[in-house]
Amino acid sequence: MNNQMSSQRQMRFSELIRSLISECLLVEEFYNLEISIKSITVSFVKMSKDLKIANVYIMPLGGQKNNNVIEQLNDNKFVFQKFLSKAKLNSKFTPKIYFYLDDSFDEAEKIEKLLLKENVKRDLND
Repeated sequence: MNNQMSSQRQMRFSELIRSLISECLLVEEFYNLEISIKSITVSFVKMSKDLKIANVYIMPLGGQKNNNVIEQLNDNKFVFQKFLSKAKLNSKFTPKIYFYLDDSFDEAEKIEKLLLKENVKRDLND
């Protein structure tokens, strides 16, 4: 039962952090970024069990220069940390942020293409 409660708390906190990161992308000034900050979707946030680390998964629209986007966001994560520290998190600390590329859409597309192949269709129908 205790595991379920902590997992529920992680999910609530994850959604709060996701929302705040999205808001930060819209309202903060990023003068030194070569990328369009407005074209980034924050897919989801995965929190550590102790809520000290937030792994933020993003997807740049258009899917171009993905690694460059991740690198620049991680280089500027202090802006996000500062934004979170000003928010009312009801937590003793501000989580450390790490940005990652959300490749779940690419994986889903690969699986869908595989399922559409004739030999796979045949095997599934047997």
